[in-house]
Amino acid sequence: MTKRRDFLRIASSVGVGACAETVLPRFAMAQGGRNANMHYIDPTVIGPGDGTLAKPFRSWTSVSWAPGHTYLQKRGTTYSGVFQVSASGTALQRITIGAYYRSNGSDDISRPKPVIILPPAPTMPADGASIAVYKQERDFITYRHLDIRNSALPEASDAAILWLGNSCVFENNNVTSNCAGVYIFEKNHVTISGCVLDVIRNSPAYGNQGILVAGNTNIENIRLLDNIVRHHGGGTVTSYGIRCETYDSAAFLTHLVIRRNRVSPPPGVAYNPNRRAIGIYLIRGDAATLDRNTVTGMLTGIFINGGDRSYVGNNNCSNNMNFGIHISGFAKSYIIERNVCNSNGGTLTPTYYGRGIELSSAVGQDAVSGHTIRYNTCRFNYNYGGPLDNGSEGVGIGVDDGTCKCSVYGNIISNNEGNGIQMYGGGDRAKWPDTGGHLVDSNKMGSNCSFSVVNRRSGGKTPSPFQAHIALSYIYGSPTVVSNNSFSGSTRMGIYTDGTDSNITTVRNV
Repeated sequence: MTKRRDFLRIASSVGVGACAETVLPRFAMAQGGRNANMHYIDPTVIGPGDGTLAKPFRSWTSVSWAPGHTYLQKRGTTYSGVFQVSASGTALQRITIGAYYRSNGSDDISRPKPVIILPPAPTMPADGASIAVYKQERDFITYRHLDIRNSALPEASDAAILWLGNSCVFENNNVTSNCAGVYIFEKNHVTISGCVLDVIRNSPAYGNQGILVAGNTNIENIRLLDNIVRHHGGGTVTSYGIRCETYDSAAFLTHLVIRRNRVSPPPGVAYNPNRRAIGIYLIRGDAATLDRNTVTGMLTGIFINGGDRSYVGNNNCSNNMNFGIHISGFAKSYIIERNVCNSNGGTLTPTYYGRGIELSSAVGQDAVSGHTIRYNTCRFNYNYGGPLDNGSEGVGIGVDDGTCKCSVYGNIISNNEGNGIQMYGGGDRAKWPDTGGHLVDSNKMGSNCSFSVVNRRSGGKTPSPFQAHIALSYIYGSPTVVSNNSFSGSTRMGIYTDGTDSNITTVRNV
């Protein structure tokens, strides 16, 4: 009983989190024996070893995987070779793979992560180039504090370093890959957090993602937190930074959280060489949360197609090639708030779009409706006219193509080359019989339409005919109210309508 009381006293003094990595190895050594569930790998030792602290394994191929066991590679060392996990943990006996540093088996997170260099695979990642491959995913495993590299994956689509299983945690790891990073396919209760993914250098013939969450079924409780995705511009046009989607129209991603991630080209590269690569891409999220993410230098910062009741807030989606944030498909009742979407648009893509926040109900009536768009900052977005080059881009907030019944209030919208707020019903009354029902209230508008001209790309300088802080066209049906907005700067008009509108009330705009 004395020994047990001493152990519990030590554990409580350092905290539960430290117990697994620091106290257990120290306790085992203090008893003069070994903890059979702890295994150590040090590629710098001479002999093959037996996995104890005194005689660590030299290679990961010497490991026998078992539930409830912990496997640690020494920090500051590099292992080159096959590293594939061949067993799953359980809910009560997880497998942990991580790092140690000190001679007593404890860790020091200030030291360099242990490096694992996987071998190139001439045919498939299953040849040893990946930790766990598709249909061989392992469940209930925690991977932490590792630096995993493979810059010679085969030229293929979805050639990922790791396919995670159910209830896995992948945290504080570095991943370097010429193709894809980390994949989750039809798995639930998975967290990827605090990782740096240096990915997607492959040829344009194959599609790969930095992080993929996908499948044909409902997927629940995926958390992507505090990761950095450096997209190097390879892959097909659909090779994105973070891609989350269900392939079945009846399936949803539920309880999905994408928070505090950063997606961009690598340092020193302003815009992704892959001109169609989206930063964060979400299809059919149900009450998803996307907040405090930063996306720069991609085609679009955040693109969401479909899903209901999602939250998109506190993101910085600036300096992208088309849109900061784009909502489309069948998407209803979002809260889109406190985002910063500045300086989006330009000449780097063939579409020439440029908008801070864009909503488009192109698929039909009520497809995109009921959204609250509030307290966002949209400034300095560029007008290169879109495909028609008619001066209709450079918009702060676009509510377009039949989008209806939205509240747009409390936003700061200034210095955009096009309209501050542009509402366009689409012009097809059969497709969109009701494009109204909006409230546009208490937005602060300053110096918009700073360069809204027709035929800009060919050198045109004729001002577009709808130079206004707020422009409405084909807005009809349910009553729309434009009220209490403040206008400043040299913009020609406060509110523009073109005669295609009806049932609009404007009041107390100054």
